[in-house]
Amino acid sequence: MTFDIYLLEKLDYDDAEPLLDDYINDALQAFVQSKAGQAHIKLHPQGGNWIGTFIEMAYLYGEYILPKMTKGNAQEVMEYILPRKLTLVNPQNVEGAIDELVAFWTFLDEVYRFRSAKAIAKYLRSIEDQFPQWMFDPNRGGIAKQFLMEGTEAGFDMTTEAGIQAFQAEYNQSLQTGPPRAPLAPVVPMTTPPPDMQAAFARLGLDLPQEGQPINLMSLMEQFLGAVEQLEPEAAEQFLESLTTGIDPSASLPTEDLSDLRASLLHNSPRQVIPFSDAQATLLRDQSITTTEPGTILRDFQTMVDFIGSEGVAVSGKRQHLPLKLLGELNQQLSNPIAIALKRPQQKSYPNIHGLYLLLRATGIVNVVVKGKQSRLIINAAIHDSWQQLNPAAQYFSLLEAWFIRSHPEMLGEERSGPFTMGDRCLKSWLDFIPKPALTFANYNEQEQLIYWPGIYNIALMEMFGLVQITSSRPTQGKGWRIKRVEALPFGNALMTCLYNANFENQYQWPGITDPTLPLGDFQPVLQPYFPDWQQSLVVPKSPFRSGRHIFKVSLGKVWRRIAISGEATLADLSAWILNSVDFDHDHLDQFTYKTPTGRTVEVVHPYADTGDLTTDTVKIGSLPLSEGSTMEYLFDFGDCWQFSVQLETVEPPPEPEPEKGFQRVKQKKRRQSRTHKPSGEILEVHGKAPEQYPAYDEEW
Repeated sequence: MTFDIYLLEKLDYDDAEPLLDDYINDALQAFVQSKAGQAHIKLHPQGGNWIGTFIEMAYLYGEYILPKMTKGNAQEVMEYILPRKLTLVNPQNVEGAIDELVAFWTFLDEVYRFRSAKAIAKYLRSIEDQFPQWMFDPNRGGIAKQFLMEGTEAGFDMTTEAGIQAFQAEYNQSLQTGPPRAPLAPVVPMTTPPPDMQAAFARLGLDLPQEGQPINLMSLMEQFLGAVEQLEPEAAEQFLESLTTGIDPSASLPTEDLSDLRASLLHNSPRQVIPFSDAQATLLRDQSITTTEPGTILRDFQTMVDFIGSEGVAVSGKRQHLPLKLLGELNQQLSNPIAIALKRPQQKSYPNIHGLYLLLRATGIVNVVVKGKQSRLIINAAIHDSWQQLNPAAQYFSLLEAWFIRSHPEMLGEERSGPFTMGDRCLKSWLDFIPKPALTFANYNEQEQLIYWPGIYNIALMEMFGLVQITSSRPTQGKGWRIKRVEALPFGNALMTCLYNANFENQYQWPGITDPTLPLGDFQPVLQPYFPDWQQSLVVPKSPFRSGRHIFKVSLGKVWRRIAISGEATLADLSAWILNSVDFDHDHLDQFTYKTPTGRTVEVVHPYADTGDLTTDTVKIGSLPLSEGSTMEYLFDFGDCWQFSVQLETVEPPPEPEPEKGFQRVKQKKRRQSRTHKPSGEILEVHGKAPEQYPAYDEEW
């Protein structure tokens, strides 16, 4: 069959993602049979891994496809995505990477004449010396990568469990007995900055540190964004928008520092407190909260809930978005339908629906339930019952707080989202309204500044909450929602000023940001004096502990195992059973990744990774917020990157306790034994021969 290089372009992401492995294999075969491929194979008889990894990472983390990839896209893959997502321990693994990729893009130029192929091949050749350094630069990766790199540089064999343990022991000892040790994201020597970073700093009139000069990454970021905030609002938004197709602002920063980074960056705001008048306070006190006042948010949110209904709605597998066939119908049921002129609109094409979907996930009033290959959006009965018992004021402000504090772009399938909450984005964007009666957009290009900051779906929510009034016009053929004007309403100015000042006075820290399992009500002390009807808040979703036996289907490609394990066991116990089921040695770091019911990603790492996050030896199986059918990823060996899919098939109820017999002393003894009994596991089914953990790597193309 002829290779269809345009296949991914024809499909939505969720339809294309399952076909990616076959697409990569077909691309490799087409390359091998080409003139450029044959010439390369004569010099390099083994290979193909770097081509496959490049295509996979470019699509999964940038949604870049070969026919439309630009030099800038390729630069992001090579300089940011690959160093961040791949952790290599052996420098030999990088040898030949550039030769292989240059040959592949030469093939794409010769056979398909892609516009950017020559430029990409030339760029790849130009980074031949820098690329190995990038792949082993701990500052371009996460904490686990920094840990591995630091141990390797200290002379430990970080490819073995013994080496990892030895470095961990020395590291911990140095923390206790030696001089204060810098964290794993310390002051580091400046490396050669990529061209886009140089250009961005130059546009702001900032000087980058010299190569080799010690730098603090957080201080450098603060300096950069502090300069951005000194620009005029429109210029700042346009500048930030120009960066969104390149660097992930949080890519080089450890996860646990993001909350501190967020507060630090917000403190750099040139405006601290906005004057709040007596008239604005009176306006808030006089405002009635109904299903249609001050905006239509309560009516439209209820419309979304009713649309999902008792049977639920099928959603896409990857992003779990509503299907195309339902979007037009739902849009017409909302209070202010949006006009678009797109042939194949997606959920994000309707910012009103996208924003309401965000609130559904943030409040937990819906769950995503997976059965087989189908995912459905199902009403959470407990949260729905709580919602129905609230009065309009409590409903309105529960949604407002969930939006500002609990919402996150990741709930919408946006990976690159930085440290800012939706409230941060909306409140700082509100500064643009203060000196002007309205924001106007003469064309689509000007309107695009809203895409990143605060996000067009947040603008749509602002209108539904009654904060702004939007003037739209007929969309151009092939284009989406056309916004001509956004005007702040008096109620919006009063409420946002109140929240902006409270945010500043609380030093940008709200309990619900750091711990979303806490009850809603962070805004209550601020707003209840104006809205005394707000007495209760929507309950937050909780995952009960399940002590019964969990049945997992663990897949590695076409090979799979069915494993049973007690809810009292930990993820470290499950890791051991998985590795035993494929006869792998337990000599590398590992990590489990799963989604919470609201759509947030949780990473649980090996205890020796020393990240300060959740560790596999402390998280119990029964505490996992997985519904039957849900899947988590198990990554073993950050060098070779064995990626297992772990699907929860069912949870068996715990056995009925045996009737108590004998004297009390005997019963107490039994209880003590049960507490110390090691959680059990079992391999129920084995399908397919497991791959070799350490193959010889001498296969032909």
